Amino acid sequence: MTGSNLELVQVYSEGIKAWFPDEELGWVSASVIAKEVDAKSIKISFQDDEDAEKVDYTKRSVGNVESNKVSLPPLRNPPKMENTDDLTNLSYLNEPSVLNTIKTRYEEKNIYTYSGIVLIAANPFARVPLYEPEIIQKYSGSRRGDLEPHLFAIAEDAYRCMIRDNKNQTIIVSGESGAGKTVSAKYIMRYFATADDQEAFGKQAKGENMTEVEEQILATNPIMEAFGNAKTTRNDNSSRFGKYIEIQFDKQRNIVGAKIKTYLLERSRLIFQPETERNYHVFYQLCAGASEAERQELALKEWSEFHYLNQSGTGVIPSVDDAKDFEETRTALNTIGIHNEIQSEIFRLLAALLHLGNIDIGGRNDATLADDEPSLQKATELLGLDASEFRKWIVRKQIVTRSEKIVSNLSPTQAQVVRDSVAKYIYAHLFDWLVSNINDSLSCPNAELVQSFIGVLDIYGFEHFKKNSFEQFCINYANEKLQQQFNQHVFKLEQEEYIKEEIDWKFISFSDNQKCIEMIEAKMGILSLLDEESRLPSGSDQGFCNKLYQNFNSTYQDYFKKPRFSNAAFVVAHYAHDVQYEAEGFMDKNKDTVPEELLNLLQGSKSSFLSEMIQPPAPSTPTTEQAPKKTLNQAKKPTLGSIFKLSLINLMDTIGETNVHYIRCIKPNEAKVAWVFQPNIVLSQLRACGVLETIRISCAGYPTRWTFEDFSERYHALIDFAHWDPKTNPETRAICSQILDTNIKDTDKYQVGLTKIFFRAGQLAYMEKLRSDKLNSCATMIQKNVRRFLARLRYLRVQKMALMLQSIARRRVAVREMELLRREKAAIVIQKNWRRYIARKKYLQTRAFIIQTQAAIRGVIARKRHATLKQEHAAVLIQKIARGWLARKRYQAIRSYVISIQSCVRRRQARRQLVVLRAEARSVSHLKEASYKLESRVVDLIENLTQQREEKSRLKLKAIELENQVRSWIQKYEKLDQKAKDLEETIAKPVANDGWSTLRHQRDSLQQEYLSSISKIKSQDKELLRLKEELLHQRDDVSRLRVASRNGNMKKSSESDISELKNQISALKAATEYKLFVQ
Repeated sequence: MTGSNLELVQVYSEGIKAWFPDEELGWVSASVIAKEVDAKSIKISFQDDEDAEKVDYTKRSVGNVESNKVSLPPLRNPPKMENTDDLTNLSYLNEPSVLNTIKTRYEEKNIYTYSGIVLIAANPFARVPLYEPEIIQKYSGSRRGDLEPHLFAIAEDAYRCMIRDNKNQTIIVSGESGAGKTVSAKYIMRYFATADDQEAFGKQAKGENMTEVEEQILATNPIMEAFGNAKTTRNDNSSRFGKYIEIQFDKQRNIVGAKIKTYLLERSRLIFQPETERNYHVFYQLCAGASEAERQELALKEWSEFHYLNQSGTGVIPSVDDAKDFEETRTALNTIGIHNEIQSEIFRLLAALLHLGNIDIGGRNDATLADDEPSLQKATELLGLDASEFRKWIVRKQIVTRSEKIVSNLSPTQAQVVRDSVAKYIYAHLFDWLVSNINDSLSCPNAELVQSFIGVLDIYGFEHFKKNSFEQFCINYANEKLQQQFNQHVFKLEQEEYIKEEIDWKFISFSDNQKCIEMIEAKMGILSLLDEESRLPSGSDQGFCNKLYQNFNSTYQDYFKKPRFSNAAFVVAHYAHDVQYEAEGFMDKNKDTVPEELLNLLQGSKSSFLSEMIQPPAPSTPTTEQAPKKTLNQAKKPTLGSIFKLSLINLMDTIGETNVHYIRCIKPNEAKVAWVFQPNIVLSQLRACGVLETIRISCAGYPTRWTFEDFSERYHALIDFAHWDPKTNPETRAICSQILDTNIKDTDKYQVGLTKIFFRAGQLAYMEKLRSDKLNSCATMIQKNVRRFLARLRYLRVQKMALMLQSIARRRVAVREMELLRREKAAIVIQKNWRRYIARKKYLQTRAFIIQTQAAIRGVIARKRHATLKQEHAAVLIQKIARGWLARKRYQAIRSYVISIQSCVRRRQARRQLVVLRAEARSVSHLKEASYKLESRVVDLIENLTQQREEKSRLKLKAIELENQVRSWIQKYEKLDQKAKDLEETIAKPVANDGWSTLRHQRDSLQQEYLSSISKIKSQDKELLRLKEELLHQRDDVSRLRVASRNGNMKKSSESDISELKNQISALKAATEYKLFVQ
């Protein structure tokens, strides 16, 4: 066994961990438990590191290996290096170590990891706080390596390289569907639009404000996602086209414009979607977010009512609000300058496409389509087409010869293909028109201002499904080109590094896929043969396959294979995986033609928007060297394959002229579950995207590089102190040379450059083991001395504690005796105070009882006296009330008797006067005189009556005032009564003898006030009643006078009666005024 192999085997000491392949987990870790080495063979046994409860421990052996053909399992890195943020820093740079590092970081919520010039981004399938404005500003101005790996670090590195090297930059974001490419590209664009560069002269800090161009650049994301993204099985927001956006800068490094190039829009998705997938987002947004007026105008229904949307059975994505996204899309369109009028035209086209898919084509042999078919009528109305002409060329075709035109019927299947081709044609032109308008909006008005640009390429990753068709072929062809560019770029960087450091190196072979690319794009390659078959009138998918079998079975046998069980398919050995393509549909998808009659009909549409949109060529599609003329010869039209090939070549030329940065997006699991890592799935993606090939290239050379300072700082302990004594001021390079000469005998394991030391793969781990052994030896010596020091320290501490315990014990005995004496003295003092306390307490209790008894007796006596006074007061009150009642009764009887006498006297006088009047009435002259007197009497009475009424009104007002006064006196009475009751209650309470007389005097005075108030109120009541009675009598007299005046039978009374009435009224007024004055 050679010396180098012996050194390699020495690393596999007991306890060292290595990796073994596993079908489920990719790789599993095992530890060395035994090793047998002799001159001819080695034998190492391993044991699994998995938990015994989950995996049975099994012993694995590498077996006997020839000394010059040692093949050992890849070693596992130390735990402290497994979480490194750059894979090139690993001691053992192998496939399982790379996978384990990415897995370890992902489980710790670190989704980004460097792999040299490549950033690996694992999709978390969850929102992470890594893209906030403060994070953007944190990475702005920082250098790569200063902070954790991040998209923003790559973006900032590209920006710095553009400024430093004055060279255009490209960031390539790749990965399979669902790996997060689109989101990553979106955040990179946001970084350039919002990050501040305070180091750039003439460039102002943005703060919270962006320029109009920067806002428009960000607004392109929702537009492109709405019209170019769709839900697939692997990704809810999968980009179905490639996109290269150039962000343009001026001299001051301000963003002044942008330009977007698109590649290979998946047209077939418009007409068909596999199960659980969706059409493009914009159709569902339109169905969910259109206003009621738009729904009626465009005849929109639920998505499930349209054939182009309901084939997969999926129309809703969880946690996605299509109506809200529709508003965001509209806002973004306004931002880039597509206003509401043009938006309405766009939505009319989209609705027309939905109705176009609902056209019901019937028939068996010949296709039939009714003239009044509702979807046909609505679709042609929205497109501005003649319904009958459109119907005609949907179900028929025309063949033009030199002498005549032949019109024949199409089968139902052929008619549906024509219908779908029209829909794809319109949507593809609409997509290209949008891209063209976006570019017009984003372009810099003055092209001379644009000094440099940074391009962001978001392109589909390698695809390998159960059934692969033309789209997968083009996608994988693009990835072959990108992989070739990546390999050449990495190899070129390795060469430049070795030449710069002036070290000896040999050519490193790498996986070159140039042959595979030539097989696809050469003059007689797959695309050329496909175009050739497409131009033939009788061309077919099977004929295309047969040509492939004839041309490639021998020439490209390493890259082309014929399937064993199919004659209509072919296999291409791509760099990532062998993929079998089904030839069915290749011809139609490559031609993707629309009948000339329908093209003319579309160009003559009444809709100016539609006719203008399809007139110019697609702006995002590169033109061929010779633009095809519009003739009836279909063969002269460029095919999708040739267009894509030319656009891809142009893209590679653009990328080749720029400095490239790489981001590889990884999809950690197929179920799109947050923070779940499936090793086998990740491992296949690492192989497909070339990360492991890059690592293999690095391992073939010198993957580990250390500066002299870092190397000497870490490994100076492996040599004697004399070589690195600071007093002698040794050179760093000399220290490194001494370390290498002492510990690595094989000089092929390292190379010393101008500023760095280059190591072969695994050598750094060997150095780490030597350093660990040295540190362990030093640690053992330190532990021995520390244990001795700790033992002596423990003895001295015990001795000190023993002396301290003795002194404490003696002190405690003395304190205990002193405590006994103190307690005896305290007991005597306590007894004395206790007896005094008991005697005082008994005295106070007796005194309190006597005082309480005296108070109770005085209270009883006072309450009895109060009760007696209360009874006396009540008796006097009853007597007063009785006397008052008797006096009022006697007064009323006398008054009634006087009134009776007065009435009798007045009646007698009236009778006498009646006799006299009858006698006087017998003479006419007397009657006339009497009549005149009576009239004057009536006038006087009327005047008197008027005066009486006015007097009555005044009396009424006076009576009301008297009633109010009575009410106020009643209220005062109630208050006094309540106050008396309160005083009685107060009196009822036991009080001291000295306050009794004062309270009694107050009670007597209050009682007198109370009685006087009652008497005043009663006298006023009496006067009020009397006035009311007099008022009633006066009312009776006035009534009698009215009756006498009305009947005319009453003779003139004597003036004495009138005077008597006046006197009575005057007397009544005087009496009333007197009473009021007295009150």
